[in-house]
Amino acid sequence: MFSNSFQRILLLSVLLICTILTKSEAQQATPDSAYQQKLIEFQQLLQAGQINEGVELLDNLIQEYPDNSEAYYAKSLLYAQMGDVEGSLPFAQQAIRLKPKDLTYNNHLLGLYKTMGDGEAIVRTLNELLQYYPNNPVILREKMLMLHASDKSEEALAVYDEAIKAIGDSDTLDVVKAEVLIDMGKLKEARTLLQKWYQERSPIREVYGTLAFVNNNLGQGKQAIQVLEDGLTFTKNDFLYFDLADIYNNQKKPQRAYAALQEAFRSENIPYPEKHRVMTQIAASPDMLTLPQKQDLANMLVLKYPRIAENYNFKADILWQSQNLAESKSLYLTSLGINPRQADTWRKLMNVEMAANQLSESIMHGQEALIHFPDNSVLFYFTGIAYFMNNDTTAAREYLEAALDHSANENDYVKSMIYGSLGDLYHALDMIKVSDAAYQEAIALDSTNASALNNLAYYWSIRKENLDQAAAYAKQATELEPTSNTFMDTYAWVLFQQGNYREAQVWIEKAMKGEKPSAVLLEHHGDILAKLGKNKNAVAQWQKALNLADEDKSVDVDKLKEKIREKKFID
Repeated sequence: MFSNSFQRILLLSVLLICTILTKSEAQQATPDSAYQQKLIEFQQLLQAGQINEGVELLDNLIQEYPDNSEAYYAKSLLYAQMGDVEGSLPFAQQAIRLKPKDLTYNNHLLGLYKTMGDGEAIVRTLNELLQYYPNNPVILREKMLMLHASDKSEEALAVYDEAIKAIGDSDTLDVVKAEVLIDMGKLKEARTLLQKWYQERSPIREVYGTLAFVNNNLGQGKQAIQVLEDGLTFTKNDFLYFDLADIYNNQKKPQRAYAALQEAFRSENIPYPEKHRVMTQIAASPDMLTLPQKQDLANMLVLKYPRIAENYNFKADILWQSQNLAESKSLYLTSLGINPRQADTWRKLMNVEMAANQLSESIMHGQEALIHFPDNSVLFYFTGIAYFMNNDTTAAREYLEAALDHSANENDYVKSMIYGSLGDLYHALDMIKVSDAAYQEAIALDSTNASALNNLAYYWSIRKENLDQAAAYAKQATELEPTSNTFMDTYAWVLFQQGNYREAQVWIEKAMKGEKPSAVLLEHHGDILAKLGKNKNAVAQWQKALNLADEDKSVDVDKLKEKIREKKFID
């Protein structure tokens, strides 16, 4: 369901950190304590975007007050927000050693373990909490969920049975049991379990969301909508708008789903992280809402939370999809002005600028990004590409080779991307053997790197080398990207060099059906026709190629004119 899809994901904001720290101060620090003043100073640094200074302050605070838990917890939250879960973990664990009964700390630790997928650690933490809070339905619920997620559904149901004996009927635990039954395919049993709480007007929103899901999957769509509308009335819990949107989306009613999402995004009772989670999925799904609807939801976040950088990223991403490059660029710059510690936003900004042919600005922003992320191979890569597009092969080589030097911890896809672009660059520098080796390394790392497959095949065909392997690579590239006219042309040209003119004609004609043919493609078409004895048609294609030669510097104009004059193919 919509709401369930966005549960239990770790997302921490500066505002959340500050709110929790404020609570901790009230509980553990006197109003005039130096410790409290340090925590307030930390909050101010975060709000000003001075993350590094905040980390340094926390380090000093931990050294000065090693027995106070808040600083450990704050540092754990900060690392988690920056995506460093492993770095966050030891500080969360130390906070709990100092305050083992603190539910907020334990909830954060559970979130880290969930992000890491460490089910055993989650169950262990829950068991430790149950020693302090026996028969706590929320903790028992989490234990049931984790056992079920670990494919121990029967154990989860056994925990339920023991809990009900100890504490009596519980809508909280019945919701979890219903979720287990749903996953076991026992929808009717789940409905019976929840129907009781629906009739009793339970204040627990999950009763209505889960029951609506069950009804909808049993073909009772109207009842599902009614359950959620009643749930909104009974509980006053706006989270149910997410469930409502999910049901409408499932029922192929996108306008109603959109209206429900608008209500959720307007709500003052749904915290920002929940809206962020929903927006993340909406933005990533091409089939969920129209671009104007997505943009409207992103606008709502920007207006409601203007100091959160990621909201501008959502809007910029959507505008980029709409080909509104100028506004997209402006919004990425706004986001980076709020928080420059966003490597992927720098990458997107550079991409937009390259798409708009603003190469000097893309280079400038790449250099600025590398000040914040001096070891980021992807930023080196895109800066190198910007230089390459700007015909500065010396700087392009420096940055692309730096990208490779910093790529040890990158996945094979990124490494293949770097090697493929180095292949292009080395070829432009007439370093043929090194270029071939770079392409082959790119293909070895990622056999689906269609550009590397195509480019190496094409250059081999031009040099009439390794034609059998070139044909295999070129064919594979067309299978990976079957609508690419360039790849079809490459395969046709490899077949031509092999002397397979009939098959070459089939592929060159496929390529000709796409967008406006390039001069190279037209020349190749003429060459193939000439080899098939269709010289008159060949001359017509060569003449078209000559008319476009000014747009394509890779065409040998003198040879093209000679072909036209002699009315025959000239190698």
